[in-house]
Amino acid sequence: MKIRQLALPFAIAALAAAPLAATGEARREVESYLSKVGFSAEDLSALASGQVVSESQTEKAAGEMVAIAAVRIRAPRDRVLAYFGEMIKYVDGKVTLGFGPLGTPPTPADVARLAFDRGEIDDLRSCQPGDCAVRIGGAGLQALRSAIDWNAADYAEQVNAFARDAVVRYVTAYQQRGDDALVTYDDSDQPVSSKEEWRGIVANSPYFHQYAPELEDYLKRYPAVQLPGARDLFYWIKENYSALGIVISVVHSVVYQPPSQSDRVIVAQKYIYASRYYDASLAVTTMVADEENGKPVTYLVYVNRSRGELLEEGGGGRLKRGLGGLRRTVAKDLVRRSAEQTLGTIQSVLEQAYADR
Repeated sequence: MKIRQLALPFAIAALAAAPLAATGEARREVESYLSKVGFSAEDLSALASGQVVSESQTEKAAGEMVAIAAVRIRAPRDRVLAYFGEMIKYVDGKVTLGFGPLGTPPTPADVARLAFDRGEIDDLRSCQPGDCAVRIGGAGLQALRSAIDWNAADYAEQVNAFARDAVVRYVTAYQQRGDDALVTYDDSDQPVSSKEEWRGIVANSPYFHQYAPELEDYLKRYPAVQLPGARDLFYWIKENYSALGIVISVVHSVVYQPPSQSDRVIVAQKYIYASRYYDASLAVTTMVADEENGKPVTYLVYVNRSRGELLEEGGGGRLKRGLGGLRRTVAKDLVRRSAEQTLGTIQSVLEQAYADR
């Protein structure tokens, strides 16, 4: 799993610097949370010394993988937030292969650069429902095949045009009807409802319940309710999962500044579609301002819950071209290392920039 795909993928205008919390308050809050979710005293000591700490767990009963990572960064919170976004939206051609913000409502121009690879397109021509390189419902697969002239020289572009139109229509429906518009993958004998999987993840997220119940409620009831201090953004992203293949995802992001807690910003990312591996995924990243030796520091805590083939031995039988032999232990290690690398990069770049300030 690339944690980068779960992070904030857009440039954020610099926020006015928030008042610093009482010295050490953020550290104590972060340490209390990490202790509750299983981090050891040694982990907390490592965090205090400037190291990234991370953990990944599987909750078999719920069918979920949980990844948690934290780091202290010697830089102001507004700069951490801004760099967090810039880092993720950057298309490097290696990990992030494509990215595009989606408007409200989205337009064809928003998805003009979205494209599946030729191998995935050729697979859609002949694959069987439940055994395709790209996740698409049985009815959707039939509609795609019927709409494409597979003998034409430009059939690949026809497929991508079909996919772009589908993304625009899907996101538009979600912006109008919320979770009721989420896809159900009905191309096998075990239909998977994204809405039910997403609601299950939320129910198992103690972080939301304790620290941001109003944000939890907003995400569940969007767009029927308003949340002061929240800003919605939508995007698609195409990423290279190395040997696991390429994933195109569509995400609803919410940047939330709690009116009563000016020392923090919470970023939630809710996956509403992934072309592989995920039935549902929720990432919550919290950035809390503090002070150390008279200078600003920021504690960044990342928590992600995911459901899908990532947890299933041998691909689970729902999509035979899933993770195959990648076992839970390997997936857990991949999540943990990705989190460490991403948070470590943010810390390194910003601390170098603020070293002499």
